[in-house]
Amino acid sequence: MEEIPTILVVDDTEDNLDLLEFALKRKPVKMLRATSGKECLEVAAQKQPDVILLDIQMPEMDGFETLKRLRASKKTANIPVIFLTAQRKDAASIEQGLLLGADEYLTKPIDIDELLVRTRSLVRLKKMEVELERTKQDFMAMLIHDLRSPLGGISSILELLEEPILKGYQVQEVHKELLLSAEDATRRLLNLINDMLDLSKFEAGKMKLVYEQVNVIETAQKIINQLYPQFKQKGINLNFNFMNDVPIIIGDGQKISQVFTNLLSNSLKFTPPKGNVTIEIKHVKSTGEGSKDNYIISSISNDGPGIPPDELPTLFERYKQGTASKIAQVKGTGLGLAICKMIVESHGGSITAESEPGKLTTFRFTLPMQPPVESREKA
Repeated sequence: MEEIPTILVVDDTEDNLDLLEFALKRKPVKMLRATSGKECLEVAAQKQPDVILLDIQMPEMDGFETLKRLRASKKTANIPVIFLTAQRKDAASIEQGLLLGADEYLTKPIDIDELLVRTRSLVRLKKMEVELERTKQDFMAMLIHDLRSPLGGISSILELLEEPILKGYQVQEVHKELLLSAEDATRRLLNLINDMLDLSKFEAGKMKLVYEQVNVIETAQKIINQLYPQFKQKGINLNFNFMNDVPIIIGDGQKISQVFTNLLSNSLKFTPPKGNVTIEIKHVKSTGEGSKDNYIISSISNDGPGIPPDELPTLFERYKQGTASKIAQVKGTGLGLAICKMIVESHGGSITAESEPGKLTTFRFTLPMQPPVESREKA
């Protein structure tokens, strides 16, 4: 037996809402009502209806603007919307609505049976989409887990084989290069798998942060030590500027490590041989009255091809491959920076990029001393 769907009807005329509510009284449907675009946004976010029946002609905020705002909000972006037009021949309004993300349209006067048929159809489609997404997420999690386990073992073996090199024992140069290449390839694959796993968890709303005391400088230093052989092999100069007495923060140490791994791996890929990479970490605390500024700011700067200004706004979107990747002939999935943004923002921080083509590129991210209350409640 199908669940009874809930329809949010949005119309600025109370009489129209009353008539529709009367017509639907004995039908297998629940009706919510709103008399303005603003009220629609509030009710949709709070009640999460199955479908929204949205009138186009409304004062102050019309149906088009209301739909834009519905689609811009995470809470309402995926709720199916049926546009309500005054006449069937209003092709321009219908086209505009569909381009903005409307799922269906009806014309006045409303045919109740047609409304119910279209509502049930949209609800079924939405349910199928949710089930398909859940199946995809479960499959991805299983696949990534099965790939990560053997790679973890390989990585541990390579680290053991690398110990004699780090301790200064004589090893043939060709063996050293092969070992470093194998370790680098394994680490990159592991990072990719971790990024894919985290992305699937973030998208499914299943990402749980494990809060603990985190020393940001020690976390960064650990990743630097892991990547140091690759920096050295490429002849890249590493420069450090760590402020003294940077305090301990509360955060997910493993996820913060992942941010440093992705950003430092990027600098390794894009910095030319014998180039420079600078890592800075400092504590920012404003002493002004009523100020709430109290956070750690970390930045990683490197020489390289740089990033064109028109690519900066979309740099942290998933699967984005910029001009720098083509210039440096670097392959990647475009997931690393998207994951960094998700992790940093889930801690209540922010991440930015500054660059000019052919000049210095700087990635900078902030972490508050403690994550926001809402993040801790979800953990």
